[in-house]
Amino acid sequence: MRFHSLTKVLSFPLLAIAIFIFYINYDRPFEDKGYIFIPVVLLVVLYVFNGPIDHWWRTKYPVKFDEKLDEWLVRFFRPYNQMPEEIKTKFQNRLTIYMDARLFQSVGSEMKDVPHDIKCMVSAHGVYMTLQQDDYLIGDTDRIFLYKHPFPSPNHPFLHNVEYNAEDGVIILSLEQLSNAILQPETYYNIAYHAYAEAFLNNTKQLITVDVQDSWPQIETISGWSQEQIQAQTGFSQLELLPVHITLYFSMPQQYQQELPNQYEQWKLIFNTIH
Repeated sequence: MRFHSLTKVLSFPLLAIAIFIFYINYDRPFEDKGYIFIPVVLLVVLYVFNGPIDHWWRTKYPVKFDEKLDEWLVRFFRPYNQMPEEIKTKFQNRLTIYMDARLFQSVGSEMKDVPHDIKCMVSAHGVYMTLQQDDYLIGDTDRIFLYKHPFPSPNHPFLHNVEYNAEDGVIILSLEQLSNAILQPETYYNIAYHAYAEAFLNNTKQLITVDVQDSWPQIETISGWSQEQIQAQTGFSQLELLPVHITLYFSMPQQYQQELPNQYEQWKLIFNTIH
């Protein structure tokens, strides 16, 4: 039998033992009640280390992939249909773990939980980008906040569609822009790839030496958008070029390879991508 959380399964008998010890020693406070600290300490250990323990368990014993998520990926996530079966299974396992290991919240008048398919829509980009990396959880980037529309933030008090906060380990996205990019990738810039690219660059220990200086003309040729259009789609008047290149490498690989074959091969070595 396979289950999502090993710590939860182990917690139930430990909690039962603690309650049993307390119950049988209820009228004898100075006798054997001290034994209750054994299961209590173990419960605390499970609580503190539940993330690493459950991650190890899910990696070793992956659960069956959600059929509805599989249907969504087949319809809307192009790289998924190009993966060999072995790689697809790896992607499914990592996607399941990633979605459980990261906090997703919908931001509006109040914080709300995020539906499973929306989690999948966002997570698929980060998991695919790091599919051949060991750190597919991308360091401490453990929270994803989702707005329905462009948003301001304390660090950037103007409307924008994408933000990565390295200090807080947060990715913030506009679902409007991302949904459009998934449905019409030739028309809209993919902000999920952009955000995960920023997170990857911040957390990677690799030396990134891909030459992207003065490459806006090539970016415009690859994407079909002007510099101003890409900036408008992100909401920023200035953009670092490396995340833009990574975004186009993943979202428009054929066009990228044709226009920048040398850089394409360098990114392929870094990400070991399956296109």
